[in-house]
Amino acid sequence: MIIKFHLILRKLILIVTIVSSLNILSCSNDYIDPDGNNVFFYEECLHINRGKFTNELHQECAEYSKKQMIKHNMI
Repeated sequence: MIIKFHLILRKLILIVTIVSSLNILSCSNDYIDPDGNNVFFYEECLHINRGKFTNELHQECAEYSKKQMIKHNMI
């Protein structure tokens, strides 16, 4: 019985460690997302236009996001 509890406790600690480390690897809170949470037109544009991130690319993707949100009646 004690051995089973010990194994369950070790698995639980491992899971908590993995989940908490994922937060460290994720984007920081200062990420600017023009189209908001759970809307990915801006990110889609960045992906399509892979390369060095510039202010011009940011403006282009922000405009693309706005057009897509209007097209899909989201704003």
